[in-house]
Amino acid sequence: MKLCGFCSASKGIAPLHARVLDKDGIEKCVPIYDGPCSICNDKALETTRMIDDACKMLPDGGTFSISTIIPSDWLIREEEIWDRVLANSQSIKNYLNHHISNMIEKGKNACYVSDGDYRVIFDYASGKVESTRNELFVFGRYKKLSQGLSQSRWRCTRCEGKGCQECQGKGKLYVSVEEKVGEPFKKAALADDYVMHASGREDVDATNTAGRAFVMEIKNPKNRRFDLALIASEIAQSGEVSVDDLRIVPRTFLELVTESHFDKTYDAYVEFGREVSATDGEKIASLEGKTLLQQTPKRVAHRRANLVRHRKIKEINASGFTGKHCNISVKAEAGTYIKELISGDGGRTKPSISELLGTTAVCKKLEVTEIDDGYMEFCLEKMKKI
Repeated sequence: MKLCGFCSASKGIAPLHARVLDKDGIEKCVPIYDGPCSICNDKALETTRMIDDACKMLPDGGTFSISTIIPSDWLIREEEIWDRVLANSQSIKNYLNHHISNMIEKGKNACYVSDGDYRVIFDYASGKVESTRNELFVFGRYKKLSQGLSQSRWRCTRCEGKGCQECQGKGKLYVSVEEKVGEPFKKAALADDYVMHASGREDVDATNTAGRAFVMEIKNPKNRRFDLALIASEIAQSGEVSVDDLRIVPRTFLELVTESHFDKTYDAYVEFGREVSATDGEKIASLEGKTLLQQTPKRVAHRRANLVRHRKIKEINASGFTGKHCNISVKAEAGTYIKELISGDGGRTKPSISELLGTTAVCKKLEVTEIDDGYMEFCLEKMKKI
C-alpha cells in the first residue's frame, strides 16, 4: 500500500522516512515515496497548486466556503484501505476540506464559513478550481395590503413573457409580491436575479395583514452589505406590500420556511343568497372543532392533485349581520380552503357554511389576520446564539 502525503495524513499514517545529508552535510529525515498513491493516484498532490489558483481568485478578507469534488474511484479504493486502518482515520474529502480552508484563511486573511461570500469549487477529477459568488438569503415577513397581487411572478402563458394582447404587452398576468420585494434587493445587491420562497401563499384576491414568513434568495450578489431598513422603507412606498423583521440567514432557513405549516386566522366578508341573522351565526359557530373533508377545489384542480384533505376548524364565529352579509372569523389548520368552507364548492367541501344555512354563500373579501408561526421565532433566536 502506497499513500501520498495527503492520503496518508487523512488515515493517520506517518510516511516512511530516510536519513540523508543535505548540501551542507547535515543529516535530515526526508519522506520516502515512490508512488503512485493507492487512493488518489497522486492527484491529491495537485492540492497546493489548486490552493494557489483559488487564492488568486479571491479578494483579501471577507468570507468563503469550499466544495470538493472527489472522483468515485478514490472513494472505492479508500473504502478498501479503511477496512485495515481505523485509528485516527478520516475521509480524504474531510481532510482536504480542512486543509484547504486553513490554507486559504492564512493566505487571504479570510474566514471560512458554510455560506461565505464566495464558494470555491475544487474538482479533483479535472484538477480545476472555480469560484462563484454564493447566493444570499434574507428572511422576513411580508404583508400584502392590496388585492390583485400574486405571490410569485406569473408569466403570461400565451406569450411566455414576451408581451401580447392578452397581457397588454406586460408579459405577465399579475404584478407580484415577489417583484415588489425582490426588485429593491436585486438593485441593492447588484444581483442577477432573485427567488422568493414563502411559507404558504394567499389567493390573488386575498390580503394578508398578519405577516407571512419568507426567504428571498438573491442570486450572484456583487454587494452583500446593504441597509435592510432602507430596503424595507423602499418596499413600503407603494402602499401595496410591506416587510419587516428582515435579517440575513443561512441557506438552511430556506427549507425551514418552505416546509413549515402553521394554523391561520382569517376574516371573511360573506354574501348569502338570503338575509341572515344572529341565529344563523349560532349555526356557523357550531362548526368549531369539526373536521372538514375538502376535495381539491375546482378553481385549483388544474394544478393540484385531486385529493380529499382533512382539515380541522379550531375557532369560528360570525358577526356584523346586515341584510345578506356578515363577517366571519375562522381559525383553521394549515392548508384549509376557506372560500370552499364558505361556499361548499358544489359539495366538494363538507360540511360547509352554505350547506349548513341552506343557501348560497360567497366570500367577497378575505384577509389573513394571524399566523401561528411562533416556532419560526424560536429558530431565529436560536440562530443568534450560534
